[in-house]
Amino acid sequence: MTVMTWIIAACVAATLSVIFIWLAEEPVERIKLQVFATVLCLLLIGLSTYTFELERESRDASNARVMTETDYAERLLALEEEHADDLAWQAIQIERDVTEKLEARYAAREDTMKDNLFLKVIDLEDVIKAQRGEIYALEDRLREAEAMNEALTLALADAERLMDTTPDETEDIVFFETYGSCEDLNAIYPEGVPLEHDAYLLTFDTNLDGIACGQNDTR
Repeated sequence: MTVMTWIIAACVAATLSVIFIWLAEEPVERIKLQVFATVLCLLLIGLSTYTFELERESRDASNARVMTETDYAERLLALEEEHADDLAWQAIQIERDVTEKLEARYAAREDTMKDNLFLKVIDLEDVIKAQRGEIYALEDRLREAEAMNEALTLALADAERLMDTTPDETEDIVFFETYGSCEDLNAIYPEGVPLEHDAYLLTFDTNLDGIACGQNDTR
């Protein structure tokens, strides 16, 4: 019971006492004072009981409110935790879906790159084969040119030996045929002259086929 309750009760009792004194007869009988005291005591007891009940109800209501707020806070916390768990699970699902899509995209891109690389390798192999064939052809032409060069070297050596002979021996030597251009040579030999001919010159054999001033030579 609070102090304010006792003050209110005392004020009520004092007011009732003043009213009783003013209305009471003189001299006041003892029995009336006892009755008044009893009624006043009952009033105080009833007022105290009523006030106690009000305070108890208020306290119960406050406790109920506190319990309700606590329960509400616990439920709100549980809902927040559940919501956080749902968000975390959704984030995991989204990350998993994104990872799967990225892996599938990377796999498709890797397959495409492998296919392109395979095609490029095939193209490179074809190019290498073609270049290898060209190299073989060039090697064949080189060997032919070397053989022709060797023959020309032998012919030149024979010519030098003939030029170095004594005057007695040169009386029977027949002079070489010489022409200044393919036009002059073709006037006598329309098809050109072979390698062993006296009029053959390497400068007239532009395609190195062993025929000077032939049809395929550059004029």
